[in-house]
Amino acid sequence: MYREPHLQKKSDECAVIWREWYKEKFENKDEEKAKILRKKWGQCVTEFGDIVSQEVKTNPRYNGSNLR
Repeated sequence: MYREPHLQKKSDECAVIWREWYKEKFENKDEEKAKILRKKWGQCVTEFGDIVSQEVKTNPRYNGSNLR
C-alpha cells in the first residue's frame, strides 16, 4: 500500500496485468496471449519504477532518507 495515490494506482494496474498473464500462462495454457501480457507487464513495472524513482527525487517526504 502506497501513501501516494498515483503510485498505488500504477501498482494496482501492474498487478492486474500480472494476474491476467498468470491465468493465460498456467490456467488457459495460451502461450501467445501469455507472451503478449508478459511484455505488457514488463512495460508496466518499468514505468512504475520510473514513477517511484521520480517520487523519491521530488517528494520532500523522502528527504534525508536512505532511498536515494
